[in-house]
Amino acid sequence: MSQMEAFRLAIAEIGDAPAAEISSFIQEKHGVRIDPRFVPVIRATLQDKERMARFRQSTRPEHPSQAA
Repeated sequence: MSQMEAFRLAIAEIGDAPAAEISSFIQEKHGVRIDPRFVPVIRATLQDKERMARFRQSTRPEHPSQAA
């Protein structure tokens, strides 16, 4: 399991919590070590990915043109 996936699952389960608590939870629950100093970086990275996905979704045409 990647650090990003473990982080995503932890946030879904425990919500917004201090970095040390999230790091400890991920270590205990998933066996993945994330230094608490990197929790804000991972959080920001996931937020950017989600923001970019929403942006891409909003710029897609509703009905793609079909080649004849």
